[in-house]
Amino acid sequence: MKIENIFEKNFLAKKNILVTGASKGIGREVAMALSAYGANVILLARNEEYLNKVYDKIVKTYKTSPMIVKCDLNEIDEDKAQEIANFLSENISCLDGLIHNAAILGKMSSIIDYDLNTWNKVMQTNLTSSYLLTKFLYPMMEPSINPRVIFTSSGVVKKGRAFWGAYAISKAAIKSMSEILQDELEPISNVKVFNFDPGATRTSMRAFAYPAEDPSSLKDVSSLTDYYLWMLSDFSNNTDKRYIEFNQV
Repeated sequence: MKIENIFEKNFLAKKNILVTGASKGIGREVAMALSAYGANVILLARNEEYLNKVYDKIVKTYKTSPMIVKCDLNEIDEDKAQEIANFLSENISCLDGLIHNAAILGKMSSIIDYDLNTWNKVMQTNLTSSYLLTKFLYPMMEPSINPRVIFTSSGVVKKGRAFWGAYAISKAAIKSMSEILQDELEPISNVKVFNFDPGATRTSMRAFAYPAEDPSSLKDVSSLTDYYLWMLSDFSNNTDKRYIEFNQV
């Protein structure tokens, strides 16, 4: 099913959507695409300089009202998550979308040789931060008409892959968490939960994992945005799919 050019202009107008990892790569591209359709995007990342560049480009290009939340997800705890929730509640009426995109690879290593410090950092950034933000921001999503929680996934969740260590394990855990969350919310809430596997894409993380790979053989991050738009749109209201893969909508 093709999903290009099916969205009405400004169909996300007045929607408030938070994107983690919004300063570069997939997160940045998604934030720009959401803004193009009228969304007010909350840009969350740790690099303030890059965040400001994305913010400035959105303001200059689109008539939307983005916000910046500077946060190092490796350091987020319950107090920081509550602080973010308080900040948002003071500035917006509700949260219509939460896109968990931020992630770190850690290192390519066997499990036996994996060091605990890197393990904890990957788990904190990829898994624990997603749990905390979902937990503390969920109350702001309840008033929304069609709220969405979207986790950016990876092909490594389908089968464990040697030397991908904590990254693969964190992504598999996120998939499980999202499925549990959907099962728990379905009877009591209109929040819909998705996992999206973008497949092999030209990103800095991919280049680090596969240094010998020809980047021109990979799709650009811009090819992914229609999938996020679809998951946030009414087109996905009646789907039973929870795990969405590139080219399989």
